[in-house]
This record gives sequence, structure tokens and C-alpha cells, in this order.
Amino acid sequence: MNTEKKPTNRVLILGAGELGIQVLRAMSNKAQKHADVKLSVLLRSEAAHAISGSRKARLDELMKLGIAVVEGDLQENSVDELSELFAAFDAVINCSGFVGGPGTQIKITQAVLKAAVARYFPWQFGVDYDVVGKGSGQQVWDEQLDVRHLLRQQNATEWVIVSTGIFTSYLFEPGFGVIDAQSKTVCALGEWQHAVTLTTPEDIGKLTADIFFHQPTFKNEIVYIAGDTLTYSELADLMRAHWGTEVNRKLLDRQKLRDDVQHNPQDVGAHYRLAFARPDGVAWSKRNTYNYRQGISTTTASQWLAKQHGI
Repeated sequence: MNTEKKPTNRVLILGAGELGIQVLRAMSNKAQKHADVKLSVLLRSEAAHAISGSRKARLDELMKLGIAVVEGDLQENSVDELSELFAAFDAVINCSGFVGGPGTQIKITQAVLKAAVARYFPWQFGVDYDVVGKGSGQQVWDEQLDVRHLLRQQNATEWVIVSTGIFTSYLFEPGFGVIDAQSKTVCALGEWQHAVTLTTPEDIGKLTADIFFHQPTFKNEIVYIAGDTLTYSELADLMRAHWGTEVNRKLLDRQKLRDDVQHNPQDVGAHYRLAFARPDGVAWSKRNTYNYRQGISTTTASQWLAKQHGI
């Protein structure tokens, strides 16, 4: 099939969570202009047969969007079982997240490659794992680098990585430990001039669909997107304007962050704070992004904050 002329037509999206649902909505919207494109979503059995609550509401929405449901379990199914499922599709977009636990992303990638799926968007909606490298303090990040190695070692499956930074909301989560609304404190990870790139799931969904259908086709490359890129110093200024009061600025240097991880090895936030305390790999200029080049507007941190209450 000549991918230059028409997009891959049978597309499977893995997961319908916070990011998956946004990708499904945006892909469905785009697919209306491409009659040959058929969308499916992989859900666990209990989610595929929900009869009440939010899961049932989600099934109803998927039906309205014209998206078929395929049953499978990314954790329980073996590489062979997943490969058999994936073989029916021309493209797989992986929105499964890290919930599957260690090894899941490698397993999914192995199954995609074994099925010889023509095009794969892996779960790499995050930082630049090539720049970060191994030993960031985040085990799942090490695995993400292994996924990239697997993809680069073969040439049967074309891949596209969408680098997004963190979800905008995560920067403001109390558990991340950067913004404390109670005490009006902003913490810098490593240095005040270190920066972080963030994008909302809605923008990631829209841009992923756009990148998927873009001509000429993206092949075997990393596409950077960003809702916003801020230094911690700029973030403190933003919060001062948002709160309308002076903020407590607190620098958490790498030694302090390393100590936190050592003393609280189970604290996910502590591991993330250490991993983000770096000058590169976790942020890129908005001017170097796909959305900037295409003139597509995205939600900035300031715009996102304006819609929130209690932060």
C-alpha cells in the first residue's frame, strides 16, 4: 500500500483513559474526511461490557463516534495473544499509560512488531527519553528508552513518537510537589532556570490525530509538541499573578531531591521530582514544535489556570 497517497485505514487505539478518550474523539473527528479509515479501541472485558456508570457512558460515546470495541488485556495477554489481536490492524496508537506496570510497554511493542503492524505510535507521550538516557531515577523512563531501541532495530513497522512533556494538570498536582496552593509556595526542581514542557490531553489528542493524517506521512521520527514551556522562575511569576500575592520561592536542589527519594522510596512524586530536576530532555522551546510550525494554537499554563478553581 502506498502510504503517501492515503492514510493507513484500520486503526486500533489502545486505551480510553484520560489521554485515550481525547485521541479517540480527535481521530473520529478527522476520520470523517477519510471514509476508508475505520477506528477501533482496545478495552478490557469489564469495560467493554459495562452496563452502568461512567464506563457505560464512555461506551455510549464510543458508539456515537463510530468506534468499534475490541476486547483485550494489555497486562494479562501474552505477546503472542496481543500480536494476534494487532495483526488485524494497519496502525496502532498506544494510549495505555504506565498503569500496566513494569514491562508492559516493552510487551506491547514486541507484539506490534511481531504482528508486523505497518504504523505504530508508541506510548511515548512524555519527555525526550533519548536525551534523558538511563538512570534518571525513573524506572519506567528507562523502559521507554528500551522501547525506542526496539523500534529502531527493525524496519518492518514505521513509528512516530509524539513528545508532549507532562500533562498540564500534573504540574499543579499537590502530589508532584511543585505548587502548594495552601502555603502559596512554588518549588523549583534543581535550578530556577530549569524548564518544563506541558500539554493538555485535549491538545495532545488533537495534535496526535493531526500528525497521524499529515501529508507527507511522518515516518520513523520524533515530533515535538507543546502547550507551554516554562522555567520554574516564570512559573513562580505566573502563580504570583494568578494568586494576586507574593509567593514563597523554594529551591529543591538535586541533593535534597536525591535524599527525598532515598528516605521515601515508595513516593512516586519524589522520583518524578528528581527525574525532572535537569537542564535538558524534559523541556523544549515552543518555537521548535509541530503545533507552532503549523500555526495550531494550544492551551498555555496561564489559560489552563484561568479555568481552574482551588489552585
